[in-house]
Amino acid sequence: MKKCWTFLILAVTAMLILTACGQKGVQTEEDNSVQKSSETSDGQEESQKISFGDFTSQTLDGEEVTQEIFSEAEVTMVNIWGTFCSPCINEMPELGEISRKYADRNVQIIGIIGDVYESGDETAQEIIETTKADYLHMIASEDLQKGILSEITAYPTTIFVDAEGTQIGEMYIGARDQAAWELIVEQMLSEVH
Repeated sequence: MKKCWTFLILAVTAMLILTACGQKGVQTEEDNSVQKSSETSDGQEESQKISFGDFTSQTLDGEEVTQEIFSEAEVTMVNIWGTFCSPCINEMPELGEISRKYADRNVQIIGIIGDVYESGDETAQEIIETTKADYLHMIASEDLQKGILSEITAYPTTIFVDAEGTQIGEMYIGARDQAAWELIVEQMLSEVH
């Protein structure tokens, strides 16, 4: 029995290592900019939903980005990743494919680089170019650090939001393959219609 538990613990640990990385370099200061709701419109309690609220950040190229970016699509897949995280980097080529495939279906992907605090980071730029993850990537601005990034426990973490920046569905921790993400994207599209 002891061998069985040891094997189970090792298997779970290996799975976590292969699909997600621990947090590195993310400040966890609390702030009111991340809003959570715990009731549905009919008063039923549900799991906590995150709203990005107001924020200002920059793209890796230095262009200003605000919460208005979410209004550009019905569904936005926000993938929070780190330059140190191999599961994050390994799934990025397929995220790039999904971004291109769903662009005409009112879906966008936005990356938030959780360990990059200034635009122009060469490591992040090289990763994006190499993986062809050619969707918008934002740096971890102070607003995002105090907001959404304070809620993140591992990389990659993916959150789907509507046009107002409010979470739809659940928060996904860990990497997935293209087929798994596409099933989730289809489910998110059905939730907003």
